[in-house]
Formats: sequence, C-alpha cells, structure tokens
Amino acid sequence: MRDTLLSVAVLGGILVVSALVTNWFARTMYNRCASCATLNAKRRAECRSCGHALK
Repeated sequence: MRDTLLSVAVLGGILVVSALVTNWFARTMYNRCASCATLNAKRRAECRSCGHALK
C-alpha cells in the first residue's frame, strides 16, 4: 500500500512539474494576440491568424 501511494505521489509530482515548465516556456516564447487570442512567436510583428499588430 505504501509503495502504491509513493508511486501516485511521484506521478503527481511529475505531472505538476511538467505543467509548470510548459506554462513557463509558453509565456517566455510566445505572445498572445489581443484580438483573437492566438499564440504567436515573440519575433512576429503581426498575428499569424488575424494580422493584428502585436505590441
């Protein structure tokens, strides 16, 4: 029983850490368009979906 709980805790920890890393990466590498909410690479000057100017 203790091994099962430890396995579940390790799995949960891996999932939480991977979600945090993914969220950090997306915030660091992408801008969200204010007009259509599409994620765009930081290097883009306009949205790839709607053409709205980004910052």
